Amino acid sequence: MSVRTRLSTPAGRAAALAVIDLFAHSAGELEPFIHKHANVRTKPGEVKLAHLAGVDHGLVIHWTETFAQITPHGGTAVVDELMKALESGGAEVASQVDPIEAYPEARSAIDARALAALSQAVSPMAVDLLLVQHERWGKGERETTDARTDRDVRLMRLIEPPLVAVVGEPNIGKSTLLNTLAGRELAIVSDQAGTTRDHVGAQINLGGVVVGWIDTPGVREAVGPEAQAIELAAELIAKADLVIAVGDRTTADPRWFVGAEPGLVVALRGDLGKPVWAHDLAVSATTGEGVAGLVAAVRELLVPTADLVDAGAWKFWE
Repeated sequence: MSVRTRLSTPAGRAAALAVIDLFAHSAGELEPFIHKHANVRTKPGEVKLAHLAGVDHGLVIHWTETFAQITPHGGTAVVDELMKALESGGAEVASQVDPIEAYPEARSAIDARALAALSQAVSPMAVDLLLVQHERWGKGERETTDARTDRDVRLMRLIEPPLVAVVGEPNIGKSTLLNTLAGRELAIVSDQAGTTRDHVGAQINLGGVVVGWIDTPGVREAVGPEAQAIELAAELIAKADLVIAVGDRTTADPRWFVGAEPGLVVALRGDLGKPVWAHDLAVSATTGEGVAGLVAAVRELLVPTADLVDAGAWKFWE
């Protein structure tokens, strides 16, 4: 078994949550590693609450057959202990490699960095943009030591998928929407409240931008494991790059679930009628109404078209 681990969030800095990446070299290696260290069974597209290597409780987000993430609490002591536990359990801590050494065919240090970034980029839109950075930096309009701009930060979402959290009451079509966007069944669709007790997630290509889409458990009064999952969902919502508040014609305005103004307010099951509360979009996963508009709106909020067509250099490395 060969699994690499890497701390994705900044080291040595306390936060509400930390993110640790898990990479497997081939399919079939990741699931046994997760089961060994988190004592849960997962498969691609699932998100589960688990006891992580005996150190902390957090989420296991199993994105693909070879990539997963775990999200412990972000205290430095917790993160350090968890990284040590994973390494002692057989994981290889991913080392940083000088891109210039790794890509001797590169035309410049910028080109080498771009080739390294291409190997990690998840969004198709990143490819053309990275390949022109050698020329753009060669114009000398920016110094490589300059701090990142807001545009730089937004464009980084093409390399590391941004997190989209969908929040709303149970049984209003959140899981159906996820399945529609993913083009396959990832979430159980049921009329029974509490069905999505563990979060369900997937990496979804939305118009060329790949996002980590999290279908949170329906927000309601709950006890036991479901209450724990809902509580942890609140932390995940606070960390999300985009929060989408959803409801339908039978629910109250979903903004109150979020605790802050969401990035989008969407009315689901639009084919059954529109709600009285104000919303940005109405969508029906059943008929397809509004789905393309939702995809375009999410992509524009995360990676605006103006950032993509801007001919300036992009600082895509730390």
